[in-house]
Amino acid sequence: MLFDMENPSGFDPYSLLTRLIVPRPIAWVSSVGKEGIFNLAPFSFFNLICDEPPIVILSISRKDDGCRKDTAENILHTGDFVINLVSVEHVQKVMLTSEEFPPEVDEFKVAGLTPTKVHKVKSPRVAEAKAWLECLLLKQEELFGYDLIFGRVVLVGAESLDYKVLKPVGRLSESFCELIEINQEK
Repeated sequence: MLFDMENPSGFDPYSLLTRLIVPRPIAWVSSVGKEGIFNLAPFSFFNLICDEPPIVILSISRKDDGCRKDTAENILHTGDFVINLVSVEHVQKVMLTSEEFPPEVDEFKVAGLTPTKVHKVKSPRVAEAKAWLECLLLKQEELFGYDLIFGRVVLVGAESLDYKVLKPVGRLSESFCELIEINQEK
């Protein structure tokens, strides 16, 4: 099968790409707005792109009306954010926080989660998350209706580094997937 991405016909490019680029990690991003209201939203167009210094990238689409999403607005205002690890037990709350709420709604409250202060940034983390990355805004670029947010990871917190304890999940097309370890003998 061939799919002409410059002239898509009979297929949805988003659906095609999210079926092939798998699994995608989930950045469950917490931030704080201009009025001090906490925001929490998941993004699966995210990854680590450098390790010295550690840099992550978030790709945040615009709203249907072309305006920035609250997460991007908040990051640009405060200059920081937290990426919370999504574990198996958080999937339903992640889905809840993926809804588009107005800026005056605190998604922590909507999802019944606990915002907790962190060490090096203003934005809170999800207390129930087993690991988190505290990030400072490095730069932002606009690309085809997306805000590309580059963040410098300044602190990592984790209950454990054991995947059996963390139970991380990712996105697999429209679904979630669990991490399994495949050991291969050399």
